[in-house]
Amino acid sequence: MLKIFRTMFKDGHTKKFWCLVLIIFWASSNLYSAPDKPQLTIGDKINVFSDKAYRKNNGRYFEAVGNVVIISQSDTIYGELASLDQESMLVKVEGNVRVITKDMTLYGSHIEYNIATGAAVIKNARILALDFNLVANQLIRLNENEYLAKEAEFTTCRDCAESWSVFGKEIRVQVGKYVSIKHGLAKIKGVDVLYIPFIVLPIQSKRKTGLLFPKISVRPGEGLAFEQPIFVVIDEAKDATLSPTFWAQRGYGGDVQYRQRFTDLSWFEMNTRILNDSIYEPGKSSQDSSGDQFFRYFTELETHQQFNSNVGAHLRYTGLRDLDIVRDHPTFTDDKIISSDVGLTGFTEWRQNYFAIGANAHYLRNQLFADPTEFDRSYVQTLPRITLSSIPYTLVQTDTPLLQHIALGFDGSVTRFRQVKEEDEPLIRNANRLSLQPYLMWHLLTMGPISLRTRYTFDQQMYQFPDKDNEKFGKNAGLVTSEISFTMDKIFGLAYEQKIPIKYIPEKDLKALREKKEQGLTPIKSTPKSNRLIGEVDTFESELAQDNIIQVRNSYRHSQEFKFLHHYIPSENEYGNKRFLAQIRDNEGWFDYEDAIRSEEYLFGANTTRTIVPPENTVEFQWNNTLIRKRPKIFSYLVDDKYLRDNFSYTKIGWFNISQGYLLNEEEAADSRQRLTRLMIGTGYMTDRWIVNMQEFYFHYEQENIFSINFNRRFEYLRLLGAYNYNSFGESNLNTISAGGQIRPTDTLGFAILKDMDLEAKENIRTIYSLDIMPHNNCWILNLNYRESLVDSRYSFNVLFNFGDDTFAQYRNNYFGVKRQ
Repeated sequence: MLKIFRTMFKDGHTKKFWCLVLIIFWASSNLYSAPDKPQLTIGDKINVFSDKAYRKNNGRYFEAVGNVVIISQSDTIYGELASLDQESMLVKVEGNVRVITKDMTLYGSHIEYNIATGAAVIKNARILALDFNLVANQLIRLNENEYLAKEAEFTTCRDCAESWSVFGKEIRVQVGKYVSIKHGLAKIKGVDVLYIPFIVLPIQSKRKTGLLFPKISVRPGEGLAFEQPIFVVIDEAKDATLSPTFWAQRGYGGDVQYRQRFTDLSWFEMNTRILNDSIYEPGKSSQDSSGDQFFRYFTELETHQQFNSNVGAHLRYTGLRDLDIVRDHPTFTDDKIISSDVGLTGFTEWRQNYFAIGANAHYLRNQLFADPTEFDRSYVQTLPRITLSSIPYTLVQTDTPLLQHIALGFDGSVTRFRQVKEEDEPLIRNANRLSLQPYLMWHLLTMGPISLRTRYTFDQQMYQFPDKDNEKFGKNAGLVTSEISFTMDKIFGLAYEQKIPIKYIPEKDLKALREKKEQGLTPIKSTPKSNRLIGEVDTFESELAQDNIIQVRNSYRHSQEFKFLHHYIPSENEYGNKRFLAQIRDNEGWFDYEDAIRSEEYLFGANTTRTIVPPENTVEFQWNNTLIRKRPKIFSYLVDDKYLRDNFSYTKIGWFNISQGYLLNEEEAADSRQRLTRLMIGTGYMTDRWIVNMQEFYFHYEQENIFSINFNRRFEYLRLLGAYNYNSFGESNLNTISAGGQIRPTDTLGFAILKDMDLEAKENIRTIYSLDIMPHNNCWILNLNYRESLVDSRYSFNVLFNFGDDTFAQYRNNYFGVKRQ
């Protein structure tokens, strides 16, 4: 090599060699530096890059050709040809134009962009954003966050824009807020479905004012009902939903919802329905027009106030003009009525370490009243009730047998019962009652699995009547319950986490583990991507790629408890008003269960009292079984001082209990079955996929039953549920069955049926059929619903769009947990 260089220098080739080197260096430097050097720079934030550039009129006009890139502050524009007027600062870009902003990407065939203001006009435009897609003949950028589209089509579907869209003559987009569409035409799979004069759709995670999607339903004989909800955001803690509604032949009305949150634990909510009904008249049952309009309403107000950790209050009011609105609008009222009366209820409570004081009041309207528009003034109101309760105060705590633990406690209340209008009737319906229940708890001893304890309660009620002609009344009873119990526990297994090296897992077991991870219909909710990658990447099973797999082992505890109890009333007295004494000996004269004579309350018809063990000299045997699961919690190094104290979770998953009483006082009973009290059997089992709960009360002498069973079983694609209730007592006769099922054979289809029947009357109480269509695009869900009840039937359909709200996510990810009504 050295000889070659010497030859070149000797032959006079030195100058030629260095010239060649300089040419190569110049060419390579231009090749690599040209793309990084702007063809035009205006100020500090505007640069233009291109393959070629030309200037005209002393530099006023500038043209860039080939791979044009214009960087203007936060916007970047790509195109094939660009021309710039430096006086007007207007740039025109053509040829596969692309504009990248901080929030979205815009495409078009031609753009006129004002570098000074950021305004732009794009022809044949398309917007691709994280939240929506938009295609328009012309797109006008008014400012950095507002766009106006002409002859445009909008959708929130990113992967399949044809699933649903709304075409509008004019669409205004406010980035991060909402989209307003004028003269909209809703389309599904490219087919025109519904004309909407004006609609507002949200495109942000925060709540914003706008129109929600309309709801449509059909009642046979009445026609098509249309509801258009309008959501109004007042501020961060308050919002309202106004829903003007056209109820076909019934007329016009609407729903109003108002919500406000004061603190994390204090809130207020109002739900109201109003309408001018052209069909309804009190006492009228036909569907014919009444020829007049009857104003109807149903309202629910509810608030909870948690002033501090010791003081809280809750208030609830349900009001209506006519009682029949519950029959005519069950979908609105069913979940708001919790008893046979409506009205005002409330309570407040002050809690301390050793006692609690509370007050509650009820001013209610009886629904079981002949005139639907009148108030039952003879209905007894509770105005008010003041309660005082204490914790058990320890008097003695020793290791000495028979004196291991003695505690004293107290419960009491003052209640005022009043009618709105007192009426002359055989029963006394207005009174003031003072109720006192001091008690003594005495734990005698514990020897291994054997425990012995007793409890004495002095139950006292005193009554004062506003009518001076009625003398006072009082009653008391001493209740003693003594108990001896024997407990056995057996533990199965050991709860721990086991790390298994993956190399020791057989291939077939590893394959089964992978299949188990992939099972289940839980479509993934789309989330904003942190990168610009287009398309999807297969899920990486990090758990199966590690060296070890964590296997959780559970342990189970079976606890058996045998109890022998003796219930005894050593003393019982009634004194004072004989008329009121005769009244409370019949349960129809009670204000509530506290009015009952303690030794007789089990004889009356209410299930609450009928199913108790008679407290007067009765022996009771109980066998209680409980199955508890102990599961280790996932250890987190980020939580200080928790693992050693809170490293397991305990769940009651099974139980089986039997209770039988035997009357010791019924020595002269002709039939031995008269000495047997009710037999109670209760059992249940509850896991992640199973829920079974059964309870049976059998009355030996009467040969009557009170039986109930609930069943819920969930499979991968199917859920079955049922309930049966039976009461054979004549005055409380009940024989109803509820059954239903939900099936999701594919990701896109879901079917549901729920049916309630009265077997005694052979009537269908309520039947609901539901079909849900859920496309793979995760953009919209179509719900078709048919409801049939004793009073009416109704068709409805609803379209849910994916705006990132909880309702859509629940349909997709927790289909079997969605409530149908």
